[in-house]
Amino acid sequence: MPAPNPAVTLLILTAESSEAERLVATLREAGIAARGMVSAQVERLGELLARTPCDLVLCCAHDRDIDLEAALAAHRRLDSDTPLIVITGPESDAAESLRARRGGARDLVRRDDPEHLQLVAKRELADLYQRREARALATRLRQCERRAREFIEGSLDAIAFVQEGLHLHANAAYLSLFGYADADALAGATFLDLIPAEQRPRVREFLRAVEYSDREDGAELDTQCQGADRQPFAARLRAASSEIDEEPCLRILVRPAAGATAPLIESDNGNAEAMPGRAQMIAAIAARLDAEHRPRHPFALFFIQIKGRAELLRDLGLTTALTLIEGLREPLQGILADHAGGMLAQVSDDGFMLLIDGLDTTTVEQITARIEHEARLQRGRNGEREDEAADCVVAHVLVELRAREPSDIVNLAHQRCLRLLASGPGQGGMGKPTSLASRTKQSAEEGDEQIAERIEYALEHDQFRLVYQPIISLMGDNQEHYSVLVRLFDEDEDMLEAKDFIGPAIRRGLIERIDKWAIRAAIQALSEQRRAGHNISFFINLSEDTFRDPSIVLWICDCMREFDVRGNWLTFQFQEALVAANLAGLSKLVEALRKIKCRVAINRFGMAERPEMLLQGLALDFVLLMPDFSQRLADDQQKQKRVMELANLAREFNIKSVVTGVEDARTLTVLWTAGVDYVQGNFLQRPSPTLEVSSGG
Repeated sequence: MPAPNPAVTLLILTAESSEAERLVATLREAGIAARGMVSAQVERLGELLARTPCDLVLCCAHDRDIDLEAALAAHRRLDSDTPLIVITGPESDAAESLRARRGGARDLVRRDDPEHLQLVAKRELADLYQRREARALATRLRQCERRAREFIEGSLDAIAFVQEGLHLHANAAYLSLFGYADADALAGATFLDLIPAEQRPRVREFLRAVEYSDREDGAELDTQCQGADRQPFAARLRAASSEIDEEPCLRILVRPAAGATAPLIESDNGNAEAMPGRAQMIAAIAARLDAEHRPRHPFALFFIQIKGRAELLRDLGLTTALTLIEGLREPLQGILADHAGGMLAQVSDDGFMLLIDGLDTTTVEQITARIEHEARLQRGRNGEREDEAADCVVAHVLVELRAREPSDIVNLAHQRCLRLLASGPGQGGMGKPTSLASRTKQSAEEGDEQIAERIEYALEHDQFRLVYQPIISLMGDNQEHYSVLVRLFDEDEDMLEAKDFIGPAIRRGLIERIDKWAIRAAIQALSEQRRAGHNISFFINLSEDTFRDPSIVLWICDCMREFDVRGNWLTFQFQEALVAANLAGLSKLVEALRKIKCRVAINRFGMAERPEMLLQGLALDFVLLMPDFSQRLADDQQKQKRVMELANLAREFNIKSVVTGVEDARTLTVLWTAGVDYVQGNFLQRPSPTLEVSSGG
């Protein structure tokens, strides 16, 4: 089935609305789905295009109110490649044509030659789409390169980029493997310095062969390596041609051989005690998964990363710092001893992994807090501490359902730990969530305790359910959008709608747990629908407590990664009434959501005195109007005028408008006439626990 023609937005510079309508109709006759904006103020060209991106500018030079020279000058000042076509009168001459082309016009078309206009418009639009596609591909390439770099930085495999024997870049695992404190320390060593002298000719020939080979997958070599202490160890090299910062180089991955002696950590009494490492931990995780990667029983993997490793090495020296870090083994072993089954492994000189069986969410959080409290570096002479700040960052992965490869579980725990390190104090988070319960308007009400108990029981026994209500396009959007709502069922299958339990949930501090449950359940359901071939997206609500939580984006990322869902399939929305008091924090949240390609919306929109200030302050994709606007809309001229104003305002900011609460056909007709993009309401379909999507999406 061919893709539908994309809608084309025109900016027509003319003072005659009838002329603009004629031009739009001419292009529609050629199969171009055109819609036009009209303006006679050529000096506002830049402002108009900044508000509403356009695909084509038609300048009616035959109009006496249009200054062609001013229009061309304004177009040249734009940071845009939007093509401009000049529509001339029948009396235009070659000199005018030459001036227009020199001024930046893509072409000139006589007003009385509609076929020429159709051909020129098709050509310019085709060129424009190709330029946009090229830019999009270049952007995707940069994103892929950035993500590849992030993956390499977070990988537990030792990876380096080498050019003519010199290290261009090495990740933390590589530095740790070879015993270098940082990249500056490694800069003075060539790659062959990390190879024993008797092995260097063989390795040199291997690297040279890879460099001149056409194989994209590279090659492998089993050899000996040596660290900064010149102690040799068996390893496997994997080298392949690569590029970093547009420089051709070799990407080299170094893996200690499976049979190599595990790193030894010297204790205070001089004895060397072998400790399980990464390979043993991966094997232990694999033993806990069946053939379909389902856990035989729930377990959790904790990644414990020491803070300030580089500062410790710098201030205390290598041997003292490593001895200090070794002291963490004892409290971690003590925590492990309190649980039946598990393993402690040291995966780097500043990183530990703790595997514990038979845990649930509550116990995992308790153990995380215990690790942060008990895993302390004893810096004083007698083991005393001058402060109570945690010395490590702890991240965890709780495996209860079908999992990935064991190495992926390890990598996920490590990535979460890195993100926690990056989002520590001073990193610009939104701060600790502040519950709405602290506000006087949310004082406790009678019955809150009983409902809160039902909520907690439902969270523990999976008695929440999602229901879906379609958001239907009035403009021919071929993607199906659904608003995701939450319902609570008790043991007798009695249902509570959101309005019945949201207030108590907010006042009792439970709303964030409900939101997180809904986010994960919705993303899982969306993944299933997408795998079935349905082209759908979900709108998900975020409460104030949730969007003020600085870790919520990480939670969303983890859920997306777990169920292989793309960000542009999700729209997260929050209420207009909460925006003003949280604008700075929400701006950061919106920026973070956009980085993972999610869309953003404001719901219950339209009650603020100056709604344009909200649209200027936040980069939004949708606004969902208050349901009150659609109540008796067909009989209320003032409401109709207000809805049209809000829809036009959204369009100026290139934001789609959604009217909710639609209850009758007359309202639907008014909204279509007003230029609203989407509608939602019980008249169209009541919320349903099943998704009735079109076959094939």
